[in-house]
Amino acid sequence: MSAFNPGPMTTQAKTIQSARALLDANQYDTAIPLLREALEREPRNAAILRMLGYALVLVDMTPEGIRHLELSSKLNPSDPDVWCDLSMGLRRMDRLGEAHRALDRVLKENPGYGRAVALKGRLLQSRGQSEKAMEMVEQALEHNKDATIQIIYGNLARELKKQGPAIDMIRATLEDPNLIRPKRTELYFALGHLLDSVGEYDDAFAAFDAGNKMTAAGESADFDGFLDMWSKEDIANVPRASQDASRVVLVVGMPRSGTTLTEQILGSHPNAEGIGERGELGDLGAGKRATDFDAALVESSASVYQSMIAKAAGDPKAKRVIDKMPENYFFLGAASFLLPGAHVINCTRDPRDTCLSIYFQRFGPAMRYANDLKAIAEQYLGYLRVMDHWRGALDMTIHDSSYEALTGDPEPNVRALLDHIGLKFDKACLEHHKSKSSVHTASAGQVRQPVYTSSQERWKRYEKHLGPMLEVFGDRFD
Repeated sequence: MSAFNPGPMTTQAKTIQSARALLDANQYDTAIPLLREALEREPRNAAILRMLGYALVLVDMTPEGIRHLELSSKLNPSDPDVWCDLSMGLRRMDRLGEAHRALDRVLKENPGYGRAVALKGRLLQSRGQSEKAMEMVEQALEHNKDATIQIIYGNLARELKKQGPAIDMIRATLEDPNLIRPKRTELYFALGHLLDSVGEYDDAFAAFDAGNKMTAAGESADFDGFLDMWSKEDIANVPRASQDASRVVLVVGMPRSGTTLTEQILGSHPNAEGIGERGELGDLGAGKRATDFDAALVESSASVYQSMIAKAAGDPKAKRVIDKMPENYFFLGAASFLLPGAHVINCTRDPRDTCLSIYFQRFGPAMRYANDLKAIAEQYLGYLRVMDHWRGALDMTIHDSSYEALTGDPEPNVRALLDHIGLKFDKACLEHHKSKSSVHTASAGQVRQPVYTSSQERWKRYEKHLGPMLEVFGDRFD
């Protein structure tokens, strides 16, 4: 009897196979068009819906991603990964109760399921419940050494000063030649943070470097082209929105420059509320020139943003609502006419510490420069150009807040922040680490601590490894 021949793959099967390979390689932007094409052929295919929803969440198209994941979960409710993906998306939208329930559904059936354990651990950590998270994770590791659980274990172990066992476990796992690329990448970053926290700086850099080199080489943004689209003259000719936006506080800057700390400090004020990193301003301004905005587009765009603020702020009486998307610095030109009266805080930090911290953080595919020291430094210089341009082009006050000053002498600098946004000083802002609000950024562990200065001049520990970055900077920051 001849062997069974399944025949040639269909076009649909080839498309799905290609998309799956792209997802495994973290190439989400490339996978999304293929998955949209496949979904047009089979609009109720649960697997395609899940893959597309997952990819959309990871490129910050979260609301659309959630819609696909919710439909997939209804079509195939027995798939644990669709509930994990859905929880991840819900967490990004700050729908925390729903995110917990999605994971609890999985863990009820399979208490040791790796992804669910890891995501539940992150949710608990974001609420300041790291001890509870560690207890759950350690129990899971007794039966399942999955790399996904080890990643959150490493994160928690660093925060709770239990680094030794985590370092040994992760190093052993990285020796496995069958470990898939995405998990290997994440484990390198987890190991790097652990080694950094115990002072093994050369080994830490080697781990971060290995993790970054497992993804495509980065590149900085086209700042020349961007600035050409937002001249002072063009901005001045755009009509202003009619609705006052003085309730809005935009906290901007390079990633890892203190934006999360700033949001937590301000959000601890009884008359303010932080709403995390929101993408709406970027959605409204991305790819547009100042001259694209007429009166109708200004009013409709402003209404979209103001509606988001009204929904995202849990307290309708909050006088200030803090939107801390760092790279909204690109969209301050649009904010100047879409959000008249909005307050802007630009977080600054030693450029070398900022860039090093970016290199040491695992970011998503949207930050294409983040895995290359040279590209990060070029991005930083571009950011400075943009901020200098806004100061000369916009009729709005931008308050610069130095991370070093804020952590070195908190009270006068907190007072200056509050004065800028029109709020009276409240001592709760000096005790931001006691806040019960959730933190979903890479700074979740740090902002649960009182203000500290140990991250200042961190780059000097790694100076011998930073040649590509320091060459771009030259002597301008000496």
